[in-house]
Amino acid sequence: MTEHALTTATLHDLKKLSGGVWLVQLKPLEPYPFEAGQHTELKIQGFNDLYYTIASAPDSPCIELHIQSGTPQADALIDWLKNADAVQLAPAAGDTRLTTLPDEAGPLLLIASGTGFSQVKSIAEDLMGHNSQRQIHLYWSGYRLSQLYMLQKAEAWADQHDNLHMSALISEHSHWEDKHQMLVHSILGDHSDLDRCQAICCGSPAMVYTVYDALCAEGLRPNAMLSDVFHYAPRPASEQQKQGV
Repeated sequence: MTEHALTTATLHDLKKLSGGVWLVQLKPLEPYPFEAGQHTELKIQGFNDLYYTIASAPDSPCIELHIQSGTPQADALIDWLKNADAVQLAPAAGDTRLTTLPDEAGPLLLIASGTGFSQVKSIAEDLMGHNSQRQIHLYWSGYRLSQLYMLQKAEAWADQHDNLHMSALISEHSHWEDKHQMLVHSILGDHSDLDRCQAICCGSPAMVYTVYDALCAEGLRPNAMLSDVFHYAPRPASEQQKQGV
């Protein structure tokens, strides 16, 4: 990455949310183009691989990031940001964006666990900002309620927009042995028309592939789901061909 490709952004806000998640607001000093669903990389000396999904819509004045604390690198990054005035951003990247899917009018499933919500937040806010009338079904899962750190915001979207539907799923006291099956069960209970749906799924590889396999078995077209997991944790080539990933 050449130095001139980086964008300087000032630290506009840094605050702790529930579940040990930190909200970071960065204000670029020049235009920073990206599409909803893409990610950026923070370029900070002494750190490597600081990739974070952009949680704000493209027309927002700030680049919003959601950083889960609790690992040595994340905690060190938060400490660094507390004393920082500005940070360098690499160009936005990633193909988990609506323009990667064919333009369709069927239901859009936005499926997230934990801070995977940052990706669906950007996409949902972009769609709402453009007054999309498409039916949007947002599923957000966490082990504890505190991990749904922007639940009130997501519920407010559903109250304000008749075409947006929100389901919050807490696995802490679930009877499902596999916590991801609760998410699958909720989606299948809502949709008998999966062949008309498109989906964007944001979470761990185990979650994404569990949901993908279950939905495809019930009629979701194999190429109708996007996830960054398909790129950074791909299945073996033989399975990709079989499943259509």
